[in-house]
Amino acid sequence: MPINERTNSSSRSSFDPTDETVNNVNSIVTSVTESNSSYSASAGLSASGYSHTGAFADKPTSNNFVWQSGAGINYLQADVDAGVYKPLSLSRTVHNAVDNPYWSTPTPTGKTGIGLFQGANLPEGVSTLFDYDFDFDAVYGTDGNTGFEGTTGRIDLSDLEYGDQLRVRFDFNIIPQIANTTVEPALWYSNRDDNDNITFTFPLTTQPIFYGGGTVGNTYLNRVEISAWITSNEDVNALTLPAIKSDNPVIIQPLGLLTTIIR
Repeated sequence: MPINERTNSSSRSSFDPTDETVNNVNSIVTSVTESNSSYSASAGLSASGYSHTGAFADKPTSNNFVWQSGAGINYLQADVDAGVYKPLSLSRTVHNAVDNPYWSTPTPTGKTGIGLFQGANLPEGVSTLFDYDFDFDAVYGTDGNTGFEGTTGRIDLSDLEYGDQLRVRFDFNIIPQIANTTVEPALWYSNRDDNDNITFTFPLTTQPIFYGGGTVGNTYLNRVEISAWITSNEDVNALTLPAIKSDNPVIIQPLGLLTTIIR
C-alpha cells in the first residue's frame, strides 16, 4: 500500500487540517488583510503633495504685480562686496492679489491664505507650506547677522514630519548688468530649536548659473530646484526663504515657488 494511502477513510492523517486549524488560518489571513488595508489607507493619507505661490513682496503694485521690463530687485555692488545671499520676502498683500485659481474644473476649494491651489494638493496633515505674515524683525529684532533681517514671510515647514523631503522649484528672472556674471540661487536656511532660538544659518545651494558675453540687459528665465531633508525638530522649526547671490550686480525678478513634500 502506498504510504500516503489511508488505512481508514473515516480517520484523519496527522497532517490533515482540522476545522479548528482552518478557522485559525482564515482568522490570520483576515487579520493580515485588514492590517494591509489599514496600512495602505494610512500610506495614501500621508502621500506627497505640493503648493505654489507667486507672492513675492516686491512685485510692483503699479503694474498689477507684474514685473516691468528692466525693473526688479537690485543686487548691488555693496552686496557683491559683502558676498551676501539676498533672501526674497513673501507678502500676504501680494498673495491675495496673485494667488487666485484661474480654472473652474475641478472646483477650487475656496480656502484662502494657503497658496494658488488653495490647499487642494497638500500632503495629509499639512495645513499650509507658506507663512505670509511672519515678520523676522518683529520676532528677532534688526540688530542680528542672520541675513534674514528685514524679511517677511517664509516657507512654512512646521507641519512636516521627520523623513520628509523638501523640494522647492524657484522661478525667477535675472537681468545681468555686467558680462561674465555667475548667479547662485539658494534657500537661505536657519535651523531653530524648540524655543525658536536660531542655531545654524547656511545656504542650501543648487547649480550656479553663468551669464557670459552679450547677456547684459537681457532678461533670462530660470527655474531651479533646491532640495533639503527634514530629519529633526530643528528642521521642522527652520526658517527658510529663496535667495540669490551674485559676483556682479544683477536685477532679480522673483516669479514663483513650487514647494513639494516627498514622502
